[in-house]
Amino acid sequence: MADMTLTKKPMDKDAYLEQVHKKKEAFLYAASDPLRLCYHIQPPIGWLNDPNGLCQKDGVYHIYHQYVPFYPKLCSVLWGHVTTRDFIHYQVQEPVNFPDTRWDANGTYSGSAFVKENTIYIYYTGNVRHTDKEYDYITDGREQNTILMTSEDGFHFSKKRLLMQNTDYPSDLSLHVRDPQVFCENGKYYMVQGARDLEARGSALLFESENLIDWSYRLRLEPEETFGYMWECPNYLSVDGRQFLIVCPQKMKQEKNRYIKENLCGYFPLQYDFLGEDYQIGAFATLDRGFDFYAPQVFKDEAGRWILLGWMSTPDASYDCEVTMEHGWVHAMTVPRELYVNQKGRLCQRPLKELQTMRTEGLTEKFQTGSDFHKMVSACFEWKLTMDTPAEAFELLIRESAVLSYKDSVLCLDLTRCGAGRKTTEVLLPEVYELQILSDTSSLEIFVNGGEETFTTRIYDSMKGLQVAVKKMQGSGKLELYHLTV
Repeated sequence: MADMTLTKKPMDKDAYLEQVHKKKEAFLYAASDPLRLCYHIQPPIGWLNDPNGLCQKDGVYHIYHQYVPFYPKLCSVLWGHVTTRDFIHYQVQEPVNFPDTRWDANGTYSGSAFVKENTIYIYYTGNVRHTDKEYDYITDGREQNTILMTSEDGFHFSKKRLLMQNTDYPSDLSLHVRDPQVFCENGKYYMVQGARDLEARGSALLFESENLIDWSYRLRLEPEETFGYMWECPNYLSVDGRQFLIVCPQKMKQEKNRYIKENLCGYFPLQYDFLGEDYQIGAFATLDRGFDFYAPQVFKDEAGRWILLGWMSTPDASYDCEVTMEHGWVHAMTVPRELYVNQKGRLCQRPLKELQTMRTEGLTEKFQTGSDFHKMVSACFEWKLTMDTPAEAFELLIRESAVLSYKDSVLCLDLTRCGAGRKTTEVLLPEVYELQILSDTSSLEIFVNGGEETFTTRIYDSMKGLQVAVKKMQGSGKLELYHLTV
């Protein structure tokens, strides 16, 4: 959970329902916004951020998320709730986690779900900020409490139980410890939490448990060199026999072709047997090169797939992330993505196969060096290009004025004319052999080389006269274009 404390006044369920009753017209006005997305999760009103507690129970996917329903009016962060069986049709449910105890009075911050037998265990951070005097909220004035609640159906939850508080974390840490994720390895339960120490170095803390309730500190996961002053939203996963630690390092130095934002998201390859204290952590790899991607969460579904959902925004951006606030809502989630490891050992993302059921009015054509392709499109489409051999260069026009170009081993996305302050982002790539582009009314998600690289961004054009076009292509292959309908 990005530490964006919008919170002043606590909100329990009764206060929420009272406000909902008063704001029916505001809900209708938000729904009328032409920038509302067609196949992404978004708030019916107010502010949405981090996906939380992702899990599948009895065939139903439960997607919780950070939610400030009446933003910009300040109130404590609570958990919104969306369910689906197919990742195409979603049902917005009542919020389930309100800041209604002494331990989470200023916000039910991010957390995860762990399903054991017939029970969903929800772990999250309860945020408390003291206001009786001036505090820096780094070394004093706040509480970050690890809290547990359980459910058998994902809708009705037990009473909350305090598991850990700041005095239970290592003494050299600041008061920034949050975002627990729980998993099982070698028959034992583990929890990772993001942390910041007193010298402003980020890390992930590892705890262990025999019973999912009593937790003890095990060790700290961090590289040799300082990498960001805080790690948010850690996720451990083991895919195809390889281990990874996903984190969101904050306050990174921006570098061309590498880091366009100071708040990043990526992963470290990890080698750890969960027996001793020796581990190896590899080089950091960025998960997404776009302007709007942060705080992802992963979970394994009943089919054994590792699925990722991310927040389609970023904290402390230099560009406009609240374009839709005029209609009383902001932000959305990415499409659900399946994670897998490619032959290079990279953690890759691809849209869930369920999304293919949205395809209608498709066409397939060949392209080659010197040939041009041009087609008018709606705002919701999928465009896929598969090269016979890696392309030497190309320029793609996407929608109204977005440009994706490749030249001299640099892949660049240019949103200067349609990004509300977003300009260009690029990555060095020795080759490009596949592109898959998903467009929604106000978003683009671009998967490069099977999702080895991705670009996720919001986009704001007129949505009139939209088109896709291939220009300056040096290479040959096949393209597919589909209109997407829910």
